[in-house]
Amino acid sequence: MRALIASIALFGGAVAVIARPLAGSPVAGRQDRAAGPADSVALFPEVAGWKFAPPPGSSYYTADNLWNIIDGAADVFLANGFVDLRIGEYADSAGTDVRVEVYRHNSRANAFGIYSQERNPGYHFIDVGTQGYTEEKVLNFLCGICYVKISSHTAGARGLAGMRAIANALESALRQDNTWPKPLLYFPAVGKRQNEESYVAENFLGYGALSGAFVARYDSGYRMFVIPCASPESVRTVAAEYEKAAGSPTVTPEPSSLLEIRDPHNGVVFLRLLKSHLIGILGCPSRDCALAELSLLEERIALFSNRE
Repeated sequence: MRALIASIALFGGAVAVIARPLAGSPVAGRQDRAAGPADSVALFPEVAGWKFAPPPGSSYYTADNLWNIIDGAADVFLANGFVDLRIGEYADSAGTDVRVEVYRHNSRANAFGIYSQERNPGYHFIDVGTQGYTEEKVLNFLCGICYVKISSHTAGARGLAGMRAIANALESALRQDNTWPKPLLYFPAVGKRQNEESYVAENFLGYGALSGAFVARYDSGYRMFVIPCASPESVRTVAAEYEKAAGSPTVTPEPSSLLEIRDPHNGVVFLRLLKSHLIGILGCPSRDCALAELSLLEERIALFSNRE
């Protein structure tokens, strides 16, 4: 599926790029660190034919002041491990303007989480970073631990070409691992709705016990989810806490058995406890259907685990 193919294909045309790697990138050769405003300018590459300048006012935001620029959405970004935001602006001799916002998160899963909440399966998807999409005067893309939002006041082909040139250069400058978070590869492809996968960092299904859930929707109307856990004990704890919160008696089933929870808010949810994953399905018409789908999901998790 195209949604699950990481691509680093570049757009046509040569672009000169000079940049330092983003702090915390896998190629940078150092751990994530607290960055400051000086890093904001250093992050953005020089692009032939374009003049860069920081925007008027602040160009660097952290969790302490993110509300100053995206007040209505700040809580969502913070719930997805937001680290910092850097902003830059480009202009060419024809008057084309391009604004770039680079949101850095603390993991690829969390960066995907916020990206997945803002994308729509009806968008026009493009090959930049892990995945990107365009709308009129907008180009957004996921790039490793970064979610990049690019916009322009210039409409039509000229504005789009400018945003693509900057996106191409910035992807190279960020030097990120552009593969999808591995749990997204676990979901069976047949019947899966393309570009509707998501990651819920907190309170999946409305329960605090269910955090860090990768979710896929299927044409048949059901949803499957995978919650990676640190150990078998952690898997059992998460399942037991969910059972208790949902009003079901706490049980500790045998590994790989099917646990049925009658959730008062979400209907019947079937769970399967694996060594390092809690997997589940909701919206499934029968126990047999749930068993078949979760068995296939379990097989794919084992397949990818054996490749490590």
